[in-house]
Amino acid sequence: MMAFWAANAATVLVGPAVLAAAALIVRGLLRDKRAGKSRGGGHCTGRPSCPACHVHKE
Repeated sequence: MMAFWAANAATVLVGPAVLAAAALIVRGLLRDKRAGKSRGGGHCTGRPSCPACHVHKE
């Protein structure tokens, strides 16, 4: 069993850290989306596709 831990120590330590970081990023993106914040830059005024990315709520 110790051979397994010795051979896979980096994976066992780094894997959960990467998963935690990804989970925090997704959580932040979902919170921003629920709050109505945009991460797209918002400088598309005058472009033909501007109405597609800025849907105005009535």
